[in-house]
Amino acid sequence: MSKVDSSQIDRQKYHEDLVKYADKAFEKDAFPKRYCFILTNLCNLACNFCFQERKKKHDAMTKDEWLSVIDSLPADSRITLTGGEPVVFKGFQEIFKRACEKFEVNIITNGILLTEELIDFMLQFKNFKVLSVSIDNRNNSIRKIANLKEKNWDQKWGHAEKMMAYFQKKKSEIGHACTLDSKTTILDENAKDLFDIHLYCLEDLNCDTHAFQFLKGHPIQHADIMFKKEDIFSKHDAHVYKDFDIIVSELKKVKEYNIKNKRWGFLHPSASSIMDPAEEFNIDSMNKKDLDKKSFKPCKAPWQSVHINTDGNVFPCMAIPMGNIREGYDKVFNGQRFKEFRDIIRNEGLVEGCNRCGWLKPSS
Repeated sequence: MSKVDSSQIDRQKYHEDLVKYADKAFEKDAFPKRYCFILTNLCNLACNFCFQERKKKHDAMTKDEWLSVIDSLPADSRITLTGGEPVVFKGFQEIFKRACEKFEVNIITNGILLTEELIDFMLQFKNFKVLSVSIDNRNNSIRKIANLKEKNWDQKWGHAEKMMAYFQKKKSEIGHACTLDSKTTILDENAKDLFDIHLYCLEDLNCDTHAFQFLKGHPIQHADIMFKKEDIFSKHDAHVYKDFDIIVSELKKVKEYNIKNKRWGFLHPSASSIMDPAEEFNIDSMNKKDLDKKSFKPCKAPWQSVHINTDGNVFPCMAIPMGNIREGYDKVFNGQRFKEFRDIIRNEGLVEGCNRCGWLKPSS
């Protein structure tokens, strides 16, 4: 099946615009464009490979506090709602509605709690741009194994599949351009199945795009547990895949399929394109335990994106608290801690905490 639709093109354009925006923001030290709301660290699943703490926080942000944050963000921002599982947050729909009324919005979810009513609600808003569902293998059975206490996984994932089909049907009926994206973490357990997972996501589930994510190389990246500033310089060995030659082979099949069928896929970090026929495929840097600064461009992620944790702590790509959003976003972003962090990245280009970060861009 061959298809390229406006939702795929819109997503590609957004990524290109985000990179251009970061270049300008880097020069002016301006506010980032993307704001990742970790609405909650709670989740309806308990995957044993998850890096987040699934403990109820006494100081968690309330619905009204999140609404105030939305009202305080710069014009032309883009909001990503995530968790934990964002749908379990009791004020989710009100937050989603307010965010869509002002900005473009993405959601990252495990898909289990989607319902027809929730999908109908979300598709009312033209600013709803991407629904991303995490899928680690066909039928998501790795998550079944990871959730040892789950007794009804097959039924629950079957429901998620039906909801993705409903989402695509409904958006087609009403002419909505929202992208249904699938995200797969590359593991030793699914290395030999990457191409099959790609087919499952794009053909069986009819997703518009499919992104592969290598395991991050440092625990400080995008965590909900805060670290000390000096930890960004601490060395941490990235995971070395046991059968990397198989991963390379599988991703080459993915690329060939994408080119032949005009389908869309991405790698994070973007060590190589799995869509561009003119680009040589080389991902050797993704299986090194150490950070090779020469292989990547200096990072501008702090000028692209910022996270707001469930307790209000603001942090950039690395989980170093810059202040609490309750103090006011302008005060946090223009505060001394954030300035010092941006100066470090500006001067160093990359630090040890950047090892195999999803924002890395190849130097050539």
